[in-house]
Amino acid sequence: MKRLLEVLQAATEYLAARGVENARLVTEQLLSHVLECPRLQLYVRFESLLTEPQLEAMRRGMKRLAAGEPLQYVVGDTAFMGHLFKTDRRALIPRPDTEPLVEAVLACEPLWARPAPAIVEVGTGTGCIAISLALAKPAAYTAIDVSPEALALARENAERLQVADRVTFQPGDLLTGLTTNSADAVVANLPYIRTADLAVLPRHIREHEPVRALDGGEDGLVCIRRLAGEAPAVLRPGGWLFLEIGFDQGEAVRACLTDLGYADVAVCPDAGGRDRVAIGRKPA
Repeated sequence: MKRLLEVLQAATEYLAARGVENARLVTEQLLSHVLECPRLQLYVRFESLLTEPQLEAMRRGMKRLAAGEPLQYVVGDTAFMGHLFKTDRRALIPRPDTEPLVEAVLACEPLWARPAPAIVEVGTGTGCIAISLALAKPAAYTAIDVSPEALALARENAERLQVADRVTFQPGDLLTGLTTNSADAVVANLPYIRTADLAVLPRHIREHEPVRALDGGEDGLVCIRRLAGEAPAVLRPGGWLFLEIGFDQGEAVRACLTDLGYADVAVCPDAGGRDRVAIGRKPA
């Protein structure tokens, strides 16, 4: 057996030598997962001894991290909107960058004033958006993804967070096959990274997360333009489209929505003041 402090120091040095960013923090997060304790509690347990099973779990995790695998995949979950989501290679990792999208939907008072609003999420991935909305507000939720593997993960998260009876998961390519005038809102975090920029993404993203959940085409807006073009047929009069966008895509997306005839087009910043959410409304 080894003392926690020894393991922490040796593991930090091991990861740092292999180019893992924030090696100390990553090691602490892995340790807290293995020991099933809050990260800050490690600091009052430096003299405690790790058992051989715990040391073996650390070794396995360290090898995966050194190979560039994201911490969220190694530990198997991540927090989003105050909830813990199962996370693995089947879908993009939920990130704080997407929380403003959920917050924008929740803040749309006219949407929630409608009786039993129907809300469609496109490209659900882990299900974090639809599930977070379902945990916050009663509505008829449909979550769509082109990937059967991602849909399976989303269903597992819905069961884990006890909303499997509130969200319908279905396969599909954007809004193909949905009934005309059937939704009060369409919500999506679609791929918006420019293809040329994929090569400069951090290793843990470009080598391990699903490329099709990242690659937005030459200008990053291929999927966004498609969805914006399809959504008016599915939205009821006065329904809303909510999109996560890249920090430098606000004006391009605003112009796209305006050209397509959306009303009340707005681009909203995140907490850092960067463009993050685009909103448009189908005219009543």
